Amino acid sequence: MNFFILRRGQKLGPYPDGAIEEMTSGGELRAGDLVCYEGEQNWQPVSRFLEQRQQRLEGGELPTDKPAEVRQTPTTPSKTTLPNADLEELDESTLTESERAVIAGGRYLVFEHCWSLLLSFRRDSHPVLVRAGEDCFPLAFKHSLISLCLGWWGIPGPLWVISTIQQNAAGGRDVTLETLTRQVGHARAAAACARHRPAGAAGGLMRGLGLMMTGLSLALWLGIAWLVWAVAQGKLGEPARGPGTAEFELADRRITETQDGKMLGNTLKAMELAHAFTKAFEDAYLAEARTRPDAAVAGTNAAVFTAFCEVHQDRVIFLVRVPGLQKASTKLRERLADQAWRATSVALTEEKAGFSGLRVALGLRSAGKYDQVLVGRYVRDFEAHNTGLKSRSQGLRSKGKLYPLFVPLEQLESWKDE
Repeated sequence: MNFFILRRGQKLGPYPDGAIEEMTSGGELRAGDLVCYEGEQNWQPVSRFLEQRQQRLEGGELPTDKPAEVRQTPTTPSKTTLPNADLEELDESTLTESERAVIAGGRYLVFEHCWSLLLSFRRDSHPVLVRAGEDCFPLAFKHSLISLCLGWWGIPGPLWVISTIQQNAAGGRDVTLETLTRQVGHARAAAACARHRPAGAAGGLMRGLGLMMTGLSLALWLGIAWLVWAVAQGKLGEPARGPGTAEFELADRRITETQDGKMLGNTLKAMELAHAFTKAFEDAYLAEARTRPDAAVAGTNAAVFTAFCEVHQDRVIFLVRVPGLQKASTKLRERLADQAWRATSVALTEEKAGFSGLRVALGLRSAGKYDQVLVGRYVRDFEAHNTGLKSRSQGLRSKGKLYPLFVPLEQLESWKDE
């Protein structure tokens, strides 16, 4: 006689009776498998099935085409033992509502969601009975939406957002056998799953959720690829390009490629202003270094700066490179920026280039990037309460404040103080 194997609700077989020993020795049978003879519904664990089979063989009782003669049908069904009769022949009163729903094609499903603080946490919903013909999209969408809104902000949030939405879009995780086992026992649960009707194809909404998942995954991996490229190219945090960007980059390239200590400018007057600015800034820097030698950026013996000045009719722009600026503390960098701003006023006054209303901008950078940009107006009588400073921007993107200042006056349509 042939036998069947029930593995996680899936019925496998039939196999000839003699193959059970070979399958057992070969490791083909797994823990949790249930076995019964063809024509029976008495599903049993492998060990119990082998034990009863051996007893039958020793007693000369071989399985026949009439398995009902071999088994005894209890008068009252048990929650842990399948009634020894075909399920289709049982009275409806012997089955629970859950068993009838599963046999009719229902499933117990679990949906996942994740949420994040600094770390991400993944949780399962309670098992939900989805009856035959019902659409599980509302449940899948609800838990996917939780992941989509709350799951990105921790580690490993993005990966868990994708995995949970993917699991939900696939229809959730089927836990019918496990859930039914807790209700009516393993044997009855396995028998109900063996009679389970296949689920229908996913509805249009579920397919749409799957397509959304595919697009989300593609967008995420493209974003990661761009982020890696941006970090490798040093483009992360770069301000958007605009009018004056090309002119600024040309000036910035000059101070980047020039040796320390050089004074550069777009005119002879601009070069004189760059020299006067550097001298005033160097004096202030050395005074700061002597006061706090532990906080000095380049040392007290030699403060070597590279400065560039660009002069227009209505504005003057100073760019200065300070070696080692990135190693200084935030407070020290701010004090140096204040001293450099004062040096612009000193230079314009000494060279008689300043006038009321003159727009002034200062870009302070290290060897690698811009640290601060200061913008304001020229003040002849520079005082602590009257510096002319209008705005201060910090960080890599601060250099974007300099772009419009490099646009030639005839091309500049408007000007607005920051």
